[in-house]
Amino acid sequence: MKKIALVATGLLCVGLLGACSGQGMESSNKSETKQTAKTGNSEQDGKKVQEFNLQGVDGKTYRLSDYKGKKVYLKFWASWCSICLSTLGDTNDLAKTEEGKDYVVLSVVAPTFNGEKSEADFKNWYQSLDYKDFPVLMDSKGDLLKEYGIRSYPSALFIASDGTLAKTHIGYMSKEDIVQTLKEMK
Repeated sequence: MKKIALVATGLLCVGLLGACSGQGMESSNKSETKQTAKTGNSEQDGKKVQEFNLQGVDGKTYRLSDYKGKKVYLKFWASWCSICLSTLGDTNDLAKTEEGKDYVVLSVVAPTFNGEKSEADFKNWYQSLDYKDFPVLMDSKGDLLKEYGIRSYPSALFIASDGTLAKTHIGYMSKEDIVQTLKEMK
């Protein structure tokens, strides 16, 4: 009986992890980024991150250059991703009271890409949630997804204060590990 419970638990865990990495994913050889399973770092790490201008769910325009001199935790997520949704509270906590912190927390959703809702449907859905301490940027054209080869959720980019890509991470990452990564960055 214990073996059956253990096997069932294992299958459930694999199913949950698989759900966020494969639902509705499009394959794009054009701008794929090779990832290493051990570190999650990509071949782009250390390169200058291109400027972006994205509109937030709140209607404001967010530019990477607005955060010059600060570290940036950029979280890519989707409304259908159970792991993403379960970590939004941690993301909100990390973003609270950014005063005195040397980093900023931003999140990105790509409407109509990779199985995500339309922009209007996402905005309506998101308004019912109570996460107001971090901006949700709308990558409506999928430019950032393509630029960084984002094909599964959650995924994160860690941008150093000099504007270079310090680390790419695919999958779940605890709040403690995020904070540690930010501390280790320049």
